[in-house]
Amino acid sequence: MEFLQIGSYLAAILSVIGAAFVYVFVRPLNKSVDRVEAAVTKLTEELHVSREQQHRMEGEIREMKYAIQKAHDRIDAFLKEQAHHVGKN
Repeated sequence: MEFLQIGSYLAAILSVIGAAFVYVFVRPLNKSVDRVEAAVTKLTEELHVSREQQHRMEGEIREMKYAIQKAHDRIDAFLKEQAHHVGKN
């Protein structure tokens, strides 16, 4: 009977220690993990938006380069034509 009583006291003490451990160590760690998870999710979303913006801007840059090249071609053609007219006169 004495062993049963000691066992029940030991179980009660270990339960209290376990509950204190969970309250002191595990709960704060879980909260920290939740905050880190939320931050990672937010960063992932921002990265996705940033990549979309980067792809859009790359397309716009390609279009601008094409437009600039076309403008240079028109200027070169105009200058050639002007030089040809000056050479005739």
